[in-house]
Order: sequence, then C-alpha cells, then structure tokens
Amino acid sequence: MYAPIRVQPETKYEAEVVVLVTSLGAKRTEFNAGKRARDLLEIKGAHHKIIDFNRDARQAGTGDAENKAIAKLNDDGKLKSGANNDLILPQVFIDGQYVGNGTDLQGLEDDGLLENILMRRACMCCNSSRRTPDMTQCPACWVKFEEILPGEMTISQALQEFHELALDEYDEDEDDDDDEGDEDMMLPAVTGMATEFPEERGAHREGYGELPVDAALLRSAAFQPGEQVQYWSDSKNRYVDAVVDNIRLKEGKIVYDLNCKRGAHADKIRGYDPASE
Repeated sequence: MYAPIRVQPETKYEAEVVVLVTSLGAKRTEFNAGKRARDLLEIKGAHHKIIDFNRDARQAGTGDAENKAIAKLNDDGKLKSGANNDLILPQVFIDGQYVGNGTDLQGLEDDGLLENILMRRACMCCNSSRRTPDMTQCPACWVKFEEILPGEMTISQALQEFHELALDEYDEDEDDDDDEGDEDMMLPAVTGMATEFPEERGAHREGYGELPVDAALLRSAAFQPGEQVQYWSDSKNRYVDAVVDNIRLKEGKIVYDLNCKRGAHADKIRGYDPASE
C-alpha cells in the first residue's frame, strides 16, 4: 500500500490523472519509478488516481474502482506491454490518453507543458493550446478526452481524506483528558458577545485548509463555532474563558476545538457566565 497524501491537492487541476503502479516491493525498479511519478504529481498538488497492480493491495484498498479502471484500459487496448508481454509500469494517463511513464511525465514538467495539460488548457497529445476545459475532443488533432473513472476516487474525496489525516496528526500528541500545556495555548481572554465572532472561525485552521462543518453536526451540538464559553481546566482547577473554533466528530462523539484546548468534551464546557469573572 502507498502512503496517504501529504500535500493538499489543488482544485485548479481539473484533468483526471490515472497512474498505474505496483506496490510490490519485489519489483523494485517499477516500484521506485512509480513512486517518483507520484511524488512529482503530489508535490505539484495534482490529484491523481492510483491503480495498483499488486492484487493484494487492491483488495485492501479501493479494489472495485481499480479493477474497473484496469478492465476499461484493457478493453480499450490502452495498456502498454514490453518485449516479453510484461506490463510496463508505471503508466500515466491524463483524461484517458496515455502520456508515458514517470520519465515522460517529468519531461512534460521540465518543458513547462504539464501545467496547462493538467488545467485542461492544452492537449496532452499535440500540445495545442486551443483546448478549453469543457472540450471532449482536441480541435487540432481530434483525440478524444474521456475520464477512465468518472465520479470515482475524486479530488473531493482526496481533500476530505487529507483534512481528516491532518486533524489526526494534530491530535496525536493530545490527550483529551489531560490539559497539560493549556497555559501555553491560551489566547487572550475574550470578553465580547458571541455575535462578535464570525462562524468562519470554525471553518478554517491554519495549515489545514478549509474544514467544512456538517450542518447536521451543528444542529446537534450544544455549542456553536464562534460562541464564547468557559472550559474547565484541571490544571488550574477552575473554568477559563474560551471560544469555540470548530466542531467535529472523534470516535463517534462530538468534540470541540477551543482557542485554548483541542478536542474538548461537552462535559467540561459550559456557557459563558459574566458573573464568574
């Protein structure tokens, strides 16, 4: 299995990129070449759909979608084989057209061509810049643009996985029941009314991009993003003023990211009480 994405994909790259690889360590040359192709795309921020020819890895991952892609490419006669009829790996397809292996992909990047191809502003076969994102056929060489897995393994799903991974990594060193270090995390006390804090505070966390808040989750939450509350600090043995930055689910339960504590449970939070000051 390949590691999860580490760089947030950019939505400006609209083209579907499918990369055929193998995660089988015994095929070291193919494995390393596939990793280089993936690293190039990931560093660039281009979402790509990985089709792993390691059958065991497919069964443990997105097997149905990957098998569908392999079947379609095989039926269309697009899979490339070597002299001994061995499958060449990696293989890179953009909007259904074969653009080569990892070296060819790097060549497109080095020549300054990959950017417009990924943005659907140039043809991957003839490099014509007359292409627009809504075209299904190149106006110069007439090659057809067709996604291999339309609606599957999408950038929206990749972004969701990226945000979930980012939150999990952020929480690794946090213990929900231990607020040691609260003092270091404390921001200046908030004394204004809750309406002074826009809801957008809960929708963005620096370094992790936009974190969408589910409407149903908001309705069931006791406290809302931007709301001024008080959090019980075990280390201080008292309530401290706080603001709800975000609401999310962790292990099936609603937790609150406060400006002084991440992942706080509702039983340690109460509404803001001016009389307690």
